[in-house]
Amino acid sequence: MEILKNISQINDKLIDLFGFKEEDIEGFLNELMDDDLIKKTVENIGNLNEKKETLNSLRELIFQLQEYLTPLCNLVKMLLYSKNYDLIFELITKIFVGQIGKVRYQSKSANNFTERYFDRFIEIVKNCNIKSEAYIPFISSIFKSEKQDGLALWKRPALEYLQNFYNENEDWLLKFVNSNPEQKYGILEAIVQFNTMKGVALLIDNFTNEQIEEELEHSLQIIKEHKRDILNYMDREIGQADEDKLCKFTQIMLAMDNDTEIITRLKDIYDRTNFSKVKELISNKWGISETMNLKTEKQFLNAVRRKIKEPQERTLGVPFDNFNVKLKSGYPADDAVYTFIIYLFKEEKNLNNLPKLKILKTNILDEESLHEFAYKMFKVLSSKADINQSKWCIRMFCLFADEKLLHEIYEFLIELYKEGRNKEARYLTLCLIHCGYKEIVNVFKRLLAIKNQYIIDNVNNFINELANEIQADKNELLDMLVPDVYSKEELEKQKIRLYDAFISGRLYTQEEFEHLFLKNPIYNELAQNLIFGEYKFGRLHNAFIVKEKDIEFLIGKQLLTQEVEGIDGKIGIGIIHPLDCDFRYEKIFSYYENPPFTQFKTMNFDVGEANRSNISVSRFRGTFVNAKKFIEMMQRYGFSINKTEEEQEFNSMVHEMPTLNILTEVEFENKLNVNSATATIGAIRFYNLDSTMKAKGKYITQKSNALSISAVPYRFFDFVLSSVYYSSIK
Repeated sequence: MEILKNISQINDKLIDLFGFKEEDIEGFLNELMDDDLIKKTVENIGNLNEKKETLNSLRELIFQLQEYLTPLCNLVKMLLYSKNYDLIFELITKIFVGQIGKVRYQSKSANNFTERYFDRFIEIVKNCNIKSEAYIPFISSIFKSEKQDGLALWKRPALEYLQNFYNENEDWLLKFVNSNPEQKYGILEAIVQFNTMKGVALLIDNFTNEQIEEELEHSLQIIKEHKRDILNYMDREIGQADEDKLCKFTQIMLAMDNDTEIITRLKDIYDRTNFSKVKELISNKWGISETMNLKTEKQFLNAVRRKIKEPQERTLGVPFDNFNVKLKSGYPADDAVYTFIIYLFKEEKNLNNLPKLKILKTNILDEESLHEFAYKMFKVLSSKADINQSKWCIRMFCLFADEKLLHEIYEFLIELYKEGRNKEARYLTLCLIHCGYKEIVNVFKRLLAIKNQYIIDNVNNFINELANEIQADKNELLDMLVPDVYSKEELEKQKIRLYDAFISGRLYTQEEFEHLFLKNPIYNELAQNLIFGEYKFGRLHNAFIVKEKDIEFLIGKQLLTQEVEGIDGKIGIGIIHPLDCDFRYEKIFSYYENPPFTQFKTMNFDVGEANRSNISVSRFRGTFVNAKKFIEMMQRYGFSINKTEEEQEFNSMVHEMPTLNILTEVEFENKLNVNSATATIGAIRFYNLDSTMKAKGKYITQKSNALSISAVPYRFFDFVLSSVYYSSIK
């Protein structure tokens, strides 16, 4: 009778935890369930942390059975396949038996009761013949754990087990590492610990040249901990390394701390190698070239004597006598000086370092004579059939150009693009960008106006490069690209940008506002149905509208005057958000019937009301939704499914917001596919976009790297939660 009662209670727990049907209970109790059946059963259960009590109760009921091994194995397999790893640890550490099943396992490294519980887990694995693909990810998660409790307490016996597993199943484990980017660094960290040289080799070989920056970031701790072994490995391999491998070694060393050991090795590589990519990587970091030591005319002339043993007499077919370059002291340049100038531009191929050569113009050579030299060299090179045959000359005349020459270069650049000489035009464009010429945006604007396809395809990348080079807000540069001629197509495009500006809380200076919203026909039309305000120290002070090309204040008086330097004076103009408004502004909430986007909505989510120290938002956790409709609505808000092209299942959606450098991830508590009928919303987390690894189109997020809620701007917080809310009620 007691047994029947236990089975009935087990039945209830399984229905609650996993949605079991009554007819499946007998199979759970008496036979090892098929892996595919288990996967199907748990695919929608998600995180079970809120049902710990039910799980513990189920464990106790199972151990009251005379034959407990089979249901225990099935339960562990279900937790493994649903990736409820923390719950496996809790489940195993509450077992009061010294051995599970006939197959005994004993870790030599286990020193305490907690570590010995790992042996119980392995006994379950061995007695139940649980597949490696199910439990190796669990062991990997032990090494990835950054906590000081829970799974982290099993690191020592887990390392011993994985070492033995590696010795017997090396090929399988390496294949697993290559095909599971989420588990890669947990496994490699373990291998480095028990087989250092092999682990180091695997770690380095597994870095891909395409994604090495992201991979270095995720493995930086391993690299720093095993710096000596990694350097020894690279020292042995450098002599036979091809260009790709040497590039990889160089980037790894650049990611380490810049101590004497690293700098000495990199300088040695720079001096010995003929690989241009490697030189550029090192030069990009430190600018290793003669320009490092050139600060004065004297140092310059010493370098000329040291480097130039056989001076040239001409360049690009033109004798040096045709030029009139002078030193700052007034002395004319000789052939050795001309040769050395050309040598410097040939040596410094990395465009990131091009501005360093400005020292020649500011400290060493006469600026006016350099302008003349640059002009004459431009005339010579621009007459060639392919200007990329002498890239050093492009770098030189771009850097030394005055306003007159820049105007001619811009016109020449436009002609190159018109003629389809895109490869040459691209390099000239990049040189101008790395020289920091903001005016090149006007060249892009003219080419976009005539619908030059190459610029249409690449302008965003060029703008990104320019924004990084001159340390400017990308949006300010994109504002310069807005056409002066109205079109409906462009109106829709700019409406999206304007909405991003709204939810990111962008503020405009008075000059920017007038240029865009009053003078530009596209933004002027968008402005007609929006309400703006002036912000000072983050606080809204008034509200106004744009009527044709004038402004009319609805609430308060104007703060900005001609003497105030816009945002620098802590005053800026922005599109009003309802969270900025007190009771005085309620009358403007319905001022316009047809705004370009919803400016004042009735439901707001105030970040100030959230626990700002948390790294996740649980407001919608456990909410059941229609999977298809929810995903479709979220995609309208700019979210996308987070998976690789090969994956059929996914467990989150992501939203990229480059303006704020934020990646948002909305998790599901269950894995979904295209045919899933329902979904359960999980936690919402925010990450730094530029430091989140992306592999095969999928963002690999780690909860430990999530931003605290306090780092999320209030407008964007409201946007994300509103997106989830409105998508969940459709």
